[in-house]
Amino acid sequence: MGLLKLSLVSLKKDKQKSIFYFMTFLLTTVFIFSFFNLVFNPQANINLGKNDTTFVTPIAVFVIVIAMVCVFLANNFYVSNKSKEISIILMSGASVYQVGIYLFIQVFIIMLFAIPFGWLLGYLLIPIINSIFSSTFVYQGQLFYLSEETNVATATILLFEVFWCSLLNLGYCVRSTINSIIHEENKLTFAASLGQTMPFSFPRKKHSASDKLFVMLYFIPAVIFVFLRDSMSFLLFSLIGIIGVYGIIKKVIPNMIKNRQKNDSLEEPVQLMGLGFLYSDMKKIFGLLLVMLLSSILLTCVTVYTLAQPLVSMVALMSYISVMILMSLTVVFKIGMELNKRKRNYQHMCYLGYSVIQLKQVIYMEMRWFYGIITVIPLVYQIIILGNLLLSGQIEVSLTMLILFIQIVPVWISYLLSVKLYQGILPHSLTNER
Repeated sequence: MGLLKLSLVSLKKDKQKSIFYFMTFLLTTVFIFSFFNLVFNPQANINLGKNDTTFVTPIAVFVIVIAMVCVFLANNFYVSNKSKEISIILMSGASVYQVGIYLFIQVFIIMLFAIPFGWLLGYLLIPIINSIFSSTFVYQGQLFYLSEETNVATATILLFEVFWCSLLNLGYCVRSTINSIIHEENKLTFAASLGQTMPFSFPRKKHSASDKLFVMLYFIPAVIFVFLRDSMSFLLFSLIGIIGVYGIIKKVIPNMIKNRQKNDSLEEPVQLMGLGFLYSDMKKIFGLLLVMLLSSILLTCVTVYTLAQPLVSMVALMSYISVMILMSLTVVFKIGMELNKRKRNYQHMCYLGYSVIQLKQVIYMEMRWFYGIITVIPLVYQIIILGNLLLSGQIEVSLTMLILFIQIVPVWISYLLSVKLYQGILPHSLTNER
């Protein structure tokens, strides 16, 4: 009973984190339910599984994997930021398994509300989705048609997520000792952040051969896209571009940030700190950022490749919408988790003489560059591919605008949310300054 009360108090205290975690489970449930109900609808004439001769089965697997990755990442962000609470419980004499139960109760309470509500919301969206298909394709089915396989498949995926989240949480407790937790919570991250901005932290080489190779692997497909006419070729050459995207995110941009700090920003305090925080973002959210960018490129290529099969193309487009919303929310969630650690950084910057205007400039600079990178890297490929197909008459302007809308709007809504969250960590004595 004590653990239950403690869990409820923790949920109330971390209300903002809990809401983001709740939204992740809610949207995951909605998207998985809606996707399965569509592909299992016999009127849609989609054969999911071994008899599938289209791209629907790979798309289904991809969307489900992305949804589960978002849930696991959100769970990891949520649990790893409860280190102080866990250390207090352990020092109070609780066992590792009791701490595991403490975390499970919180996650279970969030799931208890998120999953049924997401299920209900998914059911309410059925007539809207079916109406879109009836106005676009030949669809004679019931607007509120619900396949029996939908409930079974959705329940299976969600049970898998709940099981692995619980197992991962228990594993986190087993791996974490009191000393390691306290050390992780209390280490001075500000010094590490400053270390990325000081001259001695930079390598002497400005640009390595591997950096140039990654840039070439990114831009070569972009040039080739201009001359392609076969939509399958876009998909094949984009796989080469993915290697370039990996290298640009992993090495090229971080190296450019460090070189910019060393050569141009040592006397610019706002740039110095803004680029330092941007470098930290690129390192800490690398995996999530990479998955998001690759998903954008691949689902765009699959959408245009399957234009000869309009129903499959629509499924790919819906998957693209789902993935972008989920990934954007997960990025905001991760940034929100990092802000608790950066609150001390901004307090130290205040002591060093940064004004409120300068602190806000640091925030805007970091977030604009970060979300600008997320937007621009896949957008280069998308504009060239869509422009090529548009000029050759293979797609319409409406589809072009829709894909660009899907790519840009969720990301920049995430930008606004992140800035809003970021401004909440400014020292209270500064928030009232003009």
